[in-house]
Amino acid sequence: MADFELDPGRCVLLVQDLQNDVIIEGGAFAESGSPTHAKEQNVVENAKELAAFCRGKGIPVIHVWYIVEPGAPGLKLNAPLFNGLKEAKALVRGTWGAAPADGLEAQNGDLIIEKMRMSAWQGTKLETMLAGLGRDTIIVTGAWTNMSIEHTSRTGADKGYYMVVPEDACSSMNADWHNASINYALQNVSTVTTCAEVKAALGG
Repeated sequence: MADFELDPGRCVLLVQDLQNDVIIEGGAFAESGSPTHAKEQNVVENAKELAAFCRGKGIPVIHVWYIVEPGAPGLKLNAPLFNGLKEAKALVRGTWGAAPADGLEAQNGDLIIEKMRMSAWQGTKLETMLAGLGRDTIIVTGAWTNMSIEHTSRTGADKGYYMVVPEDACSSMNADWHNASINYALQNVSTVTTCAEVKAALGG
């Protein structure tokens, strides 16, 4: 049993950046080691099962996809990460790389947000969507733990949302990067937990 409770009527589930280029062999960032860590974490299956569970509880599932237009117009190259995206021709709209990993496609009733930065908040309709849904508790899954997941969780905490991170539904480039985020920063801005504990906390 989880040592905390979650109200399904206040929750949403984010499935963030679990796209082919990010976590799958043959993707643009495969050499980073991310596909290996994603497999070690069983992240696709864990996120898939948690999403199905949440749908069964009436919890909105929001897919957050990093999408770059062909040629990367409008992608400001002010940081190495964004330069790397353009150089790798990664996450380009309409390509295999930008598509969600097999099993994590949006289902009927799911919502989709597109972004061009690490955080799910930056330049997106996420906060407007949450206000419309009347939800203030965000369960965050996806990749990479120390990038998108941490940035989204930090900003969400600052905005007053209750952030929940099931760490076995998140992955990074390797276990060191993942654990550095899980064991330090995320402990201070979110409830770090597991998929099993989230289900238990939701009355599962």
